[in-house]
Amino acid sequence: MSLFGESTPPAPLAERLRPKSLDQVLGQSRAVSMLEAFLARGTMPHIVFWGPPGTGKTTMSRLLASLLDWEGRSINASSASVKDIRELAAEARNGWQQYERRTLVFIDEIHRLNKGQQDVLLPILEAGTFVLAGSTTENPYFSLNQALRSRVQLIQLEPLGPDTILEGMQGAVAALGLEADPEALQWVATRTGGDLRLAFTVLESASMIARATDEIITLDHVTLCLRQTQVSGDRKGDNHYDLASAFQKSLRGSDANAAIYYLVRFLESGEDPLFVARRLLVTAAEDVGNADPQALVVAGHAFRAVQVLGLPEGRIPLAQAALYVARAPKSNEAVEALGKAATLIRNRRLDPIPPHLRDSHYKGAKDLGHGVGYVYSHKHPEKSQIFLPEEIAHEQFVRPGKRAQGREEVPAELLERLLETLRAKQAEADHFEIEAQVLAEALDVPEPVIRAGLNLLVQKGQLTFKRVFRLAEAETPAAKEQETEDKPAEE
Repeated sequence: MSLFGESTPPAPLAERLRPKSLDQVLGQSRAVSMLEAFLARGTMPHIVFWGPPGTGKTTMSRLLASLLDWEGRSINASSASVKDIRELAAEARNGWQQYERRTLVFIDEIHRLNKGQQDVLLPILEAGTFVLAGSTTENPYFSLNQALRSRVQLIQLEPLGPDTILEGMQGAVAALGLEADPEALQWVATRTGGDLRLAFTVLESASMIARATDEIITLDHVTLCLRQTQVSGDRKGDNHYDLASAFQKSLRGSDANAAIYYLVRFLESGEDPLFVARRLLVTAAEDVGNADPQALVVAGHAFRAVQVLGLPEGRIPLAQAALYVARAPKSNEAVEALGKAATLIRNRRLDPIPPHLRDSHYKGAKDLGHGVGYVYSHKHPEKSQIFLPEEIAHEQFVRPGKRAQGREEVPAELLERLLETLRAKQAEADHFEIEAQVLAEALDVPEPVIRAGLNLLVQKGQLTFKRVFRLAEAETPAAKEQETEDKPAEE
């Protein structure tokens, strides 16, 4: 045959083994059942298959046209233009007018269509000029506009389990007359993240290496062909958002163990470490808040450290910050307060600002009553005044009783328990050492709350220290001689 003949090189293994019917599709029984119900009626709605790579989206889309005996066309959204879409619509229209033959258009990576291209599709789908079968690895609720989503049937495909991947690989080995160590196949099945196409690619590469040495496919062959792929999918499509959600919820739930696990999955998947650092910043502000304001400082320093260090060193400050945020006491008061205020503002007219709070720096402001009656709080802290507009003065956006210094108020009951514990120490020695962590474990409260309680006792004059602590109420004549040497504690 001529070097420039019509022959083509063999297609990749995954393409050669692509199912020829729906009953050959592995691991997607729910989606297959839905498609079979549509096929039984001899028609098909517009469909978008949504799921991870290698789960059958392209296979099922391509099968539909042949099973319906329709004309099939396909384009990839990454290279398609508005002109391409309109030309496909014109071809489909002519096919129906001349031959009464419907057309199914498969758009791969449909999430890559920009807003203009998606808008062009709308009247075409509305008129039924062609039937759309799209595929995407991205969450369509993020990547497709609402108008397009409302016109298609979303069919979500799940990652294939290891048993399904193994079944597919065993079928490939048998069909191609290959020999493989069962341990090698099992290893690939558990490390390809539910992606059958990737498993076939690894199997094909390993078979080439094995044939070169007249060996069967072994564990050494497949490990050589598969590196890091078990976590690479975490950076793609919907998995990216699921991982971010799991990471933040672990931090919020004070599970430091899970937070570290998801942090490492993030980094091993090749995620931008600054994205991870931003998740830490958000959680420190949203879920820790003023229960421990230092959490936001730690997360901010971690963000800066990653900017300066990069990877791999930047992993360490990220882990440090993740541990701190996860273990910190939690408060979402800021988020709740914002939500309550926003709800009120959006659901009523804007109330006038009280006259005494209005700007009064310009000439004539006093004549308008602006600033009249305002009390300078620093000069007269004892005088109260109303700051909210009169009609909503009763509204409460923030829970009362919080300290302005930035930490949650220590409950009186806890303060008394803390005092009782310290009194027991005082009975054993005139001066005694305090370990906040030990007290926190004994009283079953977060360590920052213990520190806040100790500071409060110092502010009230109930606790003093001279290198070691003692209760002020237990002073003796000898201790009074040293009174001038005592000083407030600074935690």
